[in-house]
Amino acid sequence: MSKRNASMNVGMWLTGGGLAILAAHHWLVAYRPQLSTDGLVLLAGALAGYVATALGVFMAVGRARPRRPDDRHAALSEGAERAIQCSSERGDPTLPRTDAAIRGMAGSFLAWCEEQAPEESPWGPFDQLLREMLTERFGAVRIRAYHVLPGDLQLRGLSQSSAGKDARCARTGVLGHVATCGRDYYAADPSHGELIDQLLHDENESWDWVAPILRNGRAAGLLTIGKLPDGALADRTLRDDLRLLLTVFWMHVARMDQLRVAEKTDKGSGLLTRSDFFALAADALADSYRENEPIVAAVLTLEGLRSLDDAGRWSERDELVENIGLLIKRRIRTDDIIGRFSDDRFVLLLRRLDSGLGRLIAVKIQETVAEHIAQRGELGGGLQVRLGLAGSGFERRPLEALLARAFDAVECARKQDQTLYADVSKPTAENTGAAAERECPTS
Repeated sequence: MSKRNASMNVGMWLTGGGLAILAAHHWLVAYRPQLSTDGLVLLAGALAGYVATALGVFMAVGRARPRRPDDRHAALSEGAERAIQCSSERGDPTLPRTDAAIRGMAGSFLAWCEEQAPEESPWGPFDQLLREMLTERFGAVRIRAYHVLPGDLQLRGLSQSSAGKDARCARTGVLGHVATCGRDYYAADPSHGELIDQLLHDENESWDWVAPILRNGRAAGLLTIGKLPDGALADRTLRDDLRLLLTVFWMHVARMDQLRVAEKTDKGSGLLTRSDFFALAADALADSYRENEPIVAAVLTLEGLRSLDDAGRWSERDELVENIGLLIKRRIRTDDIIGRFSDDRFVLLLRRLDSGLGRLIAVKIQETVAEHIAQRGELGGGLQVRLGLAGSGFERRPLEALLARAFDAVECARKQDQTLYADVSKPTAENTGAAAERECPTS
C-alpha cells in the first residue's frame, strides 16, 4: 500500500469518527431524549464515533513509529544495493572498500581465465595479473611472486621457465622464514619479534608483506610486496582472506598448466607428442641460431620392443616405456626438449652443445637406459638401445633437416651394428666406400 493511500485511510477514520461524535452531541443538546430506543441509538452512535476516532489516532501513531533496523535492511531496494557498491568502489571511507576489492579481484581473475590461450603457459600472464590487481586494489608497489621449487628449495619467478642464475634460496632470510614456517610476515605487525627484523637488516632488503601460498601444508609459492600505503592490509582478517583468495587463484592456474602439459604429453612415456615437440623445438632452434649457439639432435631407439607385443606382455611393455621416458627426462636439462615420435623412438634436442659435448651427454643417457633395461632381466633381454646424433655445426640447418640427419645416423648405427653413430663419425673399415658415405651422414 502506498504512503498516499495510507494517509487517506487515516484521515477518513478521524473525520468519520469526529462527525459521529458531533452528531451525537447535537442530538443530545437539542432533544434531550429519555432512555428509550432513540437514546440507545444515540449512545451507540457516540460510542462508534469514539471507536473510529481512536482507531484513526492509533494508525497515525503506528505510522510515525520508526522501523527496526532489520526491517530497514530488508527493505533495501536493488538500486540501493547498487548505490552502496558504487560508493564503495569510489572509495567512500564509511563503506567496506575491502569487500569491493575482493569482489573486483575475483571478477578480474575470471575474465583473465577466459582470455588465456590453452596452449601457452599461464604463469607469466598470471604474474602480470597479480601485479595489476594488487596495485589497483591496494596500492601495492614492488610485487614479486615466486614458485618454491621442491627438492633444492629454490625460489623461481613465475615468468621464469627454469631456475637460473636469478633464482633465490628459499631457506634464508625473511623469505626463507615464511617459506619454511608457512606463516606470513607483515612489517607493521610487531608480533613477529625483533629477530625477524634482524633478518631484514642483514639482507639489506625490505618487504611490507610476504605471504606463503600453501599446498598440502607446504609452501608452493611466495608473494612479496615491497611497499604498501600506510594502514593498507593492517587488518589480520583481511590479510588472511586475501591470502586464501590468492591461493585459490594460484591452485587454479597450476591446474590450467597441468592440463596444458597433459594435452601435449604422450600418455605412454610422459614425453611430448610429435606435433608438440615440433612446435617447441622450432622455437628453441630459432633461439639458438639467433644467439649463435650450437645444437644437437639425438634419436634413441629401442629395438626389439615389438617382441613384447608379440608375446602378449603389453602391460610390462607399457611400464618399461614409461620408466625409460622418465629416466631420459631426468637426465636432460630443463631447457632441452624431448618427445616420443613413434612406438620405439625418442627424439631429443640438446641446446648449447656442440657435437663433441652432445655425444658425451647422449652416451650417459644411453647408458642409463641400457642399465635400466638390464635390470629388468628376462623382460629386457631382447632389447637393444641405439642412438643417432646430428649437430648443427657451422650451418643453420632447418629443424626437419637436422632431425632427418639424426634419424639417418641411428639407421647407420643399426647397419654397422654400433650402439651410437654421430654425423661426425667415420664409417668403419667394413663399411667404407661410396655407398657407406652416401647412406651415413657426416658433417
